[in-house]
Amino acid sequence: KTKTQQKNGIPLRKFPLLTGALCIFSLLVVPMPEIDYQEFQFHASENATQSTPHSNHVLCSRFPRPSFTASYLWQTNLPKIANASKNSLIPDLLNNEEDQRLYSLLFKTLPASRMRRAVQHTPSTSSSQRASVRHIFRVIQRRLHDPENNPPLRIAVFGGSVTIGRGCEAGKRAMQNYNCAWPMRLQLLINQFFDMDLVKVYNLGVGGTNSGVASNMVKYWMYPTELAKVGPDVVVNSYSTNDSLPPWDLKDDPNADLVTAVLDQARDGLQQFIRAALTSNRCKVPPLVVHMDDYLGPQQDSLLGEMSYNTAMRQLAKWYDTFAISYGEVVRDISWLEGDSTFFNKNDVHFSNWAHQTIAWSIGFASLELLSTFCDDEFARAVYNFTSTAEHNMIPNNHLYLPPPLTRELLRKDVEEKHAEALISAQESYVAMGCSNKTAGDDDNELEDRSPCIVSWIATPGGYGVPQISHFMDRHSKNSGVPIRGWKTENQLAEGWGNKIGWVATQSDATFTLQFDRIEKDVNSVTVFYLRSYGEKWDESNARFTVSTIDGNNHDKVMSTYDIAGFSEDRHSLTLSQELKLSGTIGKGKSLRIKVDLIGGSTFKIMGLMICT
Repeated sequence: KTKTQQKNGIPLRKFPLLTGALCIFSLLVVPMPEIDYQEFQFHASENATQSTPHSNHVLCSRFPRPSFTASYLWQTNLPKIANASKNSLIPDLLNNEEDQRLYSLLFKTLPASRMRRAVQHTPSTSSSQRASVRHIFRVIQRRLHDPENNPPLRIAVFGGSVTIGRGCEAGKRAMQNYNCAWPMRLQLLINQFFDMDLVKVYNLGVGGTNSGVASNMVKYWMYPTELAKVGPDVVVNSYSTNDSLPPWDLKDDPNADLVTAVLDQARDGLQQFIRAALTSNRCKVPPLVVHMDDYLGPQQDSLLGEMSYNTAMRQLAKWYDTFAISYGEVVRDISWLEGDSTFFNKNDVHFSNWAHQTIAWSIGFASLELLSTFCDDEFARAVYNFTSTAEHNMIPNNHLYLPPPLTRELLRKDVEEKHAEALISAQESYVAMGCSNKTAGDDDNELEDRSPCIVSWIATPGGYGVPQISHFMDRHSKNSGVPIRGWKTENQLAEGWGNKIGWVATQSDATFTLQFDRIEKDVNSVTVFYLRSYGEKWDESNARFTVSTIDGNNHDKVMSTYDIAGFSEDRHSLTLSQELKLSGTIGKGKSLRIKVDLIGGSTFKIMGLMICT
């Protein structure tokens, strides 16, 4: 210090922050004598060759030690990333002009320094999501080592019309374009980079839905047949656009605080999804929960309001320690300040193929950051025998713990008590579900049926369509002995972009009854997906749902009655969900009936149905 002061005339005692920074720097450049990093690297490499492919550290040992960065991996692999980004599923995009645009974006417009903005939060402290991260990297390691006997990483993406690619390909006005949308581009990017099917991305987006609908889809395992038995390794919430839609009853109010209204709405919807996803695997390791913020507008005038979703997402990601990524943060200044239309449509929430490609790149870069931080933590655990406070306090192997909900009513003075209550609740659930008698491992080949539903479907292009809906309704209405009056399957685009596949009432006295005999599981919940729309056709639209069982005297015993409105004041068509809680449980082997009557207006549209426990 004396020599430095004499040479430069800087009294370091007056600059404590600078002095601290220099001390930290000296620790970084001078290796700590009690730790031999080279020896650790040698052992890691030795373990990589001698241990099984299931070793937790094998994947990390493939990379530089003791640390590496996402930027380093991204920059050193840019040419290969560019080639892996070419979409062979759309031949019209395979030409020199498109290639030049791709290279210009990747090498000039979106350098690693900009891509770093995508990373909003990486999970690091909670034992639940650490187990999820460790699980996904173990799946990847197994797949790389022995692809014939190990499945790819399963990624389920939930979202609305943006997620399914509406407006993605120029000149094509299609309700969906799965090959152009970012989930397929992400799958192509990863698999073409590794020259193998390392991941399988399931695009489960449904136009006009929000996080509330997706929460029920996750909670009740509404997955494709091939995914329904084992569930996804990763679930992605990509509802930033629809969750950012201002409430219809406030949008035209000049005094309404839309910034706060959207912030609260987004927090409520996303938090519901997070809690459903983190407990969807019961006693097993939960899926890694990823938030994909792909929203830039335009749905309200205030820029702070347009950023409300991102604010809510970051708050919740840190509270639940989930993985948060933002495409919006990568290109927000380019789009808003410079007016570049490459990534943003000023007149519509849907955008072009280059925006979808950049979303795939954002997730790819953020995934490298996740790998980097995971390996750093594994290194620290191995060298320092480090365990976090959260690990000491958590119930061992209990993946059912959730922190108390993050709401305006949660006060600092109460949070410790609420946390203790949540721990007790998790332990009670752990015992009640018999989790102590089940392995907490992650055997990907286990095929036990973990779906809690006897019926689970939602109308969507490429999914449950007109033939399936007609067959379902005809079959179960015949079981009831009550003829269908004034209901039919509909699939038409006359009213615009909305998802129009559904079961629709066509007259004022429309009614139908479904009956399910000898049900295979206990049932205490029925969830209805329905369309809420606008215009004269939908005025006063209202349907009554009555759920009953048949008692010993062959009489109906009503378990739930609920009226659902199908009319919206806002000029948007949204698919919403309503859960009908039953007054009791209808036991396995019993009969269940659902009667639906149109009690208001001249139409109502049912978009899906779940009958579950």
